[in-house]
Amino acid sequence: MTPKEETKLAETPDEQSENVKVTLTLNGNTKHIQWNKQIPLLDAMLHAGIDAPHSCCRGTCGTCVCKLEEGEVRLKRNFVLSEAHVQQGLILACVAVPISATVKINYDEF
Repeated sequence: MTPKEETKLAETPDEQSENVKVTLTLNGNTKHIQWNKQIPLLDAMLHAGIDAPHSCCRGTCGTCVCKLEEGEVRLKRNFVLSEAHVQQGLILACVAVPISATVKINYDEF
């Protein structure tokens, strides 16, 4: 095995583990995107060309609120959602980072 082949094999698991599969529903359309774990969910959607609602991008306004239907995320900060909202599965896309390998969110129904 050449050093180049070894490097390729070493990189493959890392590339897969860096991305999370996201299924999202917005304005009646369901789409699938890849979410790089290093960026917030909102950034991943905007990079994928999805016109997701947003404003402050800091977790303070609530414009990006959506419902987490499957999977798990962590909010880096939260100045808007009450504990009851969080228990209902509501998240702020602008400050959400993934914990699980797949996530399903819905902007249309909360």
